[in-house]
Amino acid sequence: MSFGKAKKQNNKIHIGSRAFDVFLIVFMIIVAIIFLYPFLNVIATSLSSNRMITTGQVTFFPKEFHLDGYKALFKDENILGAYWNSIVIAVGTMIVSLVLNSLMAYVMMAPEFVLRKPLSIILLITMFFSGGTVPAYLLIQNLGLYDSWWSLILPNAVSAYNIFIYRSFYQGISPEIREAARIDGASEFQILTKIYVPLSKALYATFGLFSVVGVWNSYYEALLYIKDPAKQPIQMLLRKIVFTSGTANMSDAQQMISNGNLNSLNVQYACVIATIGPILLVYPFIQKYFAQGVQVGAVKG
Repeated sequence: MSFGKAKKQNNKIHIGSRAFDVFLIVFMIIVAIIFLYPFLNVIATSLSSNRMITTGQVTFFPKEFHLDGYKALFKDENILGAYWNSIVIAVGTMIVSLVLNSLMAYVMMAPEFVLRKPLSIILLITMFFSGGTVPAYLLIQNLGLYDSWWSLILPNAVSAYNIFIYRSFYQGISPEIREAARIDGASEFQILTKIYVPLSKALYATFGLFSVVGVWNSYYEALLYIKDPAKQPIQMLLRKIVFTSGTANMSDAQQMISNGNLNSLNVQYACVIATIGPILLVYPFIQKYFAQGVQVGAVKG
């Protein structure tokens, strides 16, 4: 009798679990559609005709497919230069950030480093208080970084939050490995580069991508510090195109829009897709590190 009751109870639990799984799957599908629709709509609009856009017939798929928006965009003489500027700034920020954050975190991880607590307090203060835009602008000017790529790279190079995450990850690595390397005569720099760095690929892949995405999508700092159009990143060009209805420095696009052969959204959305394209291409190659990398904050420090 008791066996029958237990079996019924197990069946109820199993049915409840399956029902919850079905609900969760349906819910995630709805959420995915909500998040994907704007992106798919941007792609479809960039590839659709003016008539279909103005009549509101474009949803998930292009209507009356054409590439005139992309052709008009890549005729702009500044587009390739802006791409190159963004790549240099993003990759430069990633490299400098990984190097400086790693060095700082390793030093703060070492138990024998006497300034660990004072440095932790100083870094913690910077997470809650900042000088603001005006002091940062004056600092960039006084350091001679104004109108140079370094004005966008160095301010984003060190993050107190990232240093604490790096330190927690390093502390999760067995200290016996470090002690064995020191006994074998390895210097602290060799221990970092030959032991901790190879064991922290997930950490670097995750925060490297975060750094690239953050810089790639940013235009505010470039608006403040970069005045030479030849040094401006792709986001500044996107901003200019959006604010000028897709006709910034594009005489052909202006003519096509005036004739009704092209919609301003074709160029604007084409620029959006062209801007996020490199990030979408890079992401699949480091996706395998994300499952482990996003858990680095959970390592006890």
